[in-house]
Amino acid sequence: MKPAQTDLSPRIYGHFINGTFTAPTESLIDRHSPADGSLLAQFSAGTATDVDHAVAAALKAFKGESWADMSGANRAKLLNRFADLIADNADRLLRIEAEEASKSVRMSGHEVDMVVDMTRFAASLALTAKGEAHTNLGPETLALVTREPAGVVGMIVPWNFPLVCLFQKLPYALAAGCTAVIKPAELTSSTTLEVAKLAAEAGIPAGVINVVTGAGTVVGEALTSHPDIAVISFTGSTAVGRKIGAKCGESIKRVALELGGKSANIVFADADLEAALDGILLSFVFNQGEVCGAGTRLILEETIADTFVTRLAERARRIRVGHPFDADADMSALIHEAHLNKVLSYVNGAAADGATVVCGGQRLSGDKYDKGCFIAPTILNNVTPDMRVFQEEIFGPVLCVSTFKTVDEAVQLANSTDYGLNSGVWSKDVDKLLSTARKLKSGTVFANTYFEGGVQLPQGGVKTSGVGRENGLDALHEYTELKSTVVKLGKRQPALAHTIA
Repeated sequence: MKPAQTDLSPRIYGHFINGTFTAPTESLIDRHSPADGSLLAQFSAGTATDVDHAVAAALKAFKGESWADMSGANRAKLLNRFADLIADNADRLLRIEAEEASKSVRMSGHEVDMVVDMTRFAASLALTAKGEAHTNLGPETLALVTREPAGVVGMIVPWNFPLVCLFQKLPYALAAGCTAVIKPAELTSSTTLEVAKLAAEAGIPAGVINVVTGAGTVVGEALTSHPDIAVISFTGSTAVGRKIGAKCGESIKRVALELGGKSANIVFADADLEAALDGILLSFVFNQGEVCGAGTRLILEETIADTFVTRLAERARRIRVGHPFDADADMSALIHEAHLNKVLSYVNGAAADGATVVCGGQRLSGDKYDKGCFIAPTILNNVTPDMRVFQEEIFGPVLCVSTFKTVDEAVQLANSTDYGLNSGVWSKDVDKLLSTARKLKSGTVFANTYFEGGVQLPQGGVKTSGVGRENGLDALHEYTELKSTVVKLGKRQPALAHTIA
């Protein structure tokens, strides 16, 4: 049975510009629940003019003395106050996020905690950020290498992790002294608007954080082409990332891209198979598989393949699919009807190409499913590299299984897509584990685990999975410009002979 409707919806929002909400526009974007079809929220359909107003507010705040010139210690205090307010409002933010992004509350409860941790870590970077002094250039020369805030940052955030993906950018940009204009996904904008309001309550000055909601083809396009935006940070599909990168290239605008993935888990016969079964299951069903770094390819040593797949399918069939507020649900609905149909088309195409559907592969029906976009966890066996499901990002709870005989074959299979975001390796042999990890072309390698780490670790991809890094110290550096300052001490610089009087 579907849980009772929360008291959080429907919500109607204007944009958040220069520290306050604007009146909602006449043209509104409706967000209906992917789980039951109820109206959750309405967002203002932004225009290029709205972006102009937001950028002007951000630029004014950046050029003023209230943010970029503020001491790192004071920015850190405000960021920590911001984190406190997010923590105080965690339940409300979690429930709004669960509604709009169709997240199982039971499985996504840690996401607001991650946001708080990222904000506090960014505050520590604001407090401790430093440059370099070069004292070995000779007795009369000193050089300083410093980092300065880049300017106004345009942030374009996806629908699958509206808060987490935003906070892999926002607190680091603020810690660096930058200001921001944010375009959340048009279907999941509420939590971005809510945290912008909390930032104002925390004392972060007006204009430092601005939010313009609306379509990517309008608001996103206006951001990427705006002359006063210094950096674009985008998380989303590789296809859109290519367009944004090209657009930023026209104006030589800096760009950070966190894009798609087709991550592979290699499981050797000598692995802890119980741990591997748990890790592989989590890697492809978490958040309904709507995760760029999901482990959607499983590369099994041939000698254990049949038994492993059988046991994994048994566990996958026990995954509980339900409404976001169902306390027992492990997975919820996909983001919308069109995406559900796309995922099913990949499964049907794979079956036609010769893959075996071991479990799942169908839309769920019945009382609690009929009004939503629910799909069962799906495992496809006998998948070969020439199949679309092996090469292309499906963005759903679909696992593609292939086998190998040698280590070199396993590595070749893992590396044989255009993507390079995450990889996983499972073995009790430490030499094999680390030597294999070194050969994998990805930004992150999980060894005997998956989806673990910390805010101190940089995150990002290689190949078509992206450019730049989020989280860690590298995230701060994404929003700074390096400057070298050379100082002559003591003696005057020798003059050219023909200039001497």
